[in-house]
Amino acid sequence: MASSIIPALSVSLCALAFVLYCSPADAQADLALDCCLMVSYKTIPRHVLLTYRKQFKGDGCPRDAVVFMTRKGRSLCAPTAAEEQWVKEHIKFLDTRLKKCKEIKFSEKRCHALKNLTV
Repeated sequence: MASSIIPALSVSLCALAFVLYCSPADAQADLALDCCLMVSYKTIPRHVLLTYRKQFKGDGCPRDAVVFMTRKGRSLCAPTAAEEQWVKEHIKFLDTRLKKCKEIKFSEKRCHALKNLTV
């Protein structure tokens, strides 16, 4: 009788260990967000920028922000366009550049880096 309990107990313990190892809390910890914790109000030169994305407080980040990506691959955190006029102007500039690059099918040298970012 004791010999039949030991395998059943071993299987139960292995199943419990597997469930604990694959818990949703651990799975969510692997999905870390890349958020701006602070922003810089200093104007960023337009010529170093490649693209941008908007960060929203409701998506799990502590504040709303605009994240500019430079040509060298750096992320620079800026306030929202509503807070700073220069951010609004930079976003308009980047949107216009992307539109023009799409129209010419990314054939110009200045558009090559944008081609890989758009799907």
